[in-house]
Amino acid sequence: MNRQEDDIDVPAAAEADRQQLSARSRRGLLVGGALAAVAAVTAACSDDSKDDGSDTVRVNPGDIDGGRDPNNPTGAKVSTALVQDLPMAAFVAGLEVLAVNTYRQTAQAAARGALGEVPPAVAEFVTTAMGHHQAALNEWNRALVLGGQPEVTTPDPVLGPKVAAAFRSVNSAVAASRLALMLEDIASQTYLAAIPALKAPESIALAASIQPIDMQHAAVLHFVLGEYPVPDVFGRTDRAAKPA
Repeated sequence: MNRQEDDIDVPAAAEADRQQLSARSRRGLLVGGALAAVAAVTAACSDDSKDDGSDTVRVNPGDIDGGRDPNNPTGAKVSTALVQDLPMAAFVAGLEVLAVNTYRQTAQAAARGALGEVPPAVAEFVTTAMGHHQAALNEWNRALVLGGQPEVTTPDPVLGPKVAAAFRSVNSAVAASRLALMLEDIASQTYLAAIPALKAPESIALAASIQPIDMQHAAVLHFVLGEYPVPDVFGRTDRAAKPA
């Protein structure tokens, strides 16, 4: 793999944020101030997705049509261009698996009380964001199956272990939001960098429809951390992950 290597060290930055925001943490999202919470929290159990067999987490649907743009669906007829895009489809699908798993694990940690008090509005955010990433994963896997390739069910092999190691140090809502923000930044920048390399119109349309959603997730997380939600004028690609 040739990609940007990110050092994932969330506890130190999270502790500084925690101290700065502790006086405001109980106000939650409803007060409109900077929040001392994270984009990851528990929700009622309503689907069959499990991490270790002991916890289930509700996943909000990506949108009313299950995450698929009815104007640009992944085509049932496999073109030569789409076949050329399958390696990239498999790569970004691995990033989506990583995002889904991380949000789910964070929600389960919050359910156990490991993240402290988390506002209900943030709980809604995490289940919705998890649903968005699941919908994106479903579409990339649909393209892979149409192209005769297996579905991707495991996280990206390079970022996956690094995120898993970082998650073991997450013991607060703020630390979890820092980790989620890093993942959303990598995802949005990876999509932005990938779009010019894609060949099939349906692949380009799908990537271009997912990328701004990840930027929206990042904006919410910036706000949760008490930061300006849209720090950049233009999308960046310096933290984009790259396949081999």
